[in-house]
Amino acid sequence: LLKRRHLLRNVPCVSLVCSSSPVNRLGDIRNDNDPNCTYEGDNNVLLQQTSNYLLRWMSERSQGHPVSSPMGSVDFLNDYDAILRQTFVLPDAQDLMDSSASLRAYKWLVCYLLRGSIQKLRKQEENGCAEFEAKNNSQVYYCRSLAIAFIEHTVLEKYHKHVHSPSTPVNLQPVLKHICSLYGLWSLNKHTAILYQGGYLSGENAGKLIQDSILELCSKLKDEAVALVDVIAPPDFILSSPIAKADGELYKNLWGAVLQSPKSLERPSWWSEFCNNKPVVGKLRSRM
Repeated sequence: LLKRRHLLRNVPCVSLVCSSSPVNRLGDIRNDNDPNCTYEGDNNVLLQQTSNYLLRWMSERSQGHPVSSPMGSVDFLNDYDAILRQTFVLPDAQDLMDSSASLRAYKWLVCYLLRGSIQKLRKQEENGCAEFEAKNNSQVYYCRSLAIAFIEHTVLEKYHKHVHSPSTPVNLQPVLKHICSLYGLWSLNKHTAILYQGGYLSGENAGKLIQDSILELCSKLKDEAVALVDVIAPPDFILSSPIAKADGELYKNLWGAVLQSPKSLERPSWWSEFCNNKPVVGKLRSRM
């Protein structure tokens, strides 16, 4: 789900940066991804199932049962009340470079949206709405936002644990930690309105610090960009994009792709109209 959403938003941005020339195949990437986003609308069924899963666990918790899942993705809800009492302690920029800061904020965000969704559902039921109608009326701004925040939290948490695992090579940890922190802050930045609304963030400096930290992490990763792309990119013959070849010869490869395009070195069918059969001067003037 996240992959589909990121591709849908970022492919147009890449197209603007790298030009939308057909030889870049960015249009093909967009066309290949569009069906994945439209099988059942904006993945609404998946998001509803996710929010229902969380609401069911909170119902179990209210009856005194511990919250525990096979993958441990919801275990933090056992500390639901303590998490909601937390606020963003304004650190310096270096503290935000650790993805644990984003992870704490995401746990609070999920708990806050979960509380709001429960309250919204109860209000709908008190107004006489049936269960289906109550859940339907609670999707926008509540259950849907809850599901998206929970999915992003799960991705960040799994990556955070992997990066800080002893099995991760020590020489790779600095770069991987920067990527983890950048993803956490970049994703969290989209939820700043809710973080301020709920009181987790306060004052303009908190929002500015998140933005400044994102820019600093981008600067630190800039020198590693080519190596990171080479790690995850498919081979050149599979990618088949002149601007993305590993040799970095962007303009040379782009010009070569233009020359190899069909009929690029042939005369157009109408060339004689401008050489042998020139129109009479004034013949094409407008008569209006």
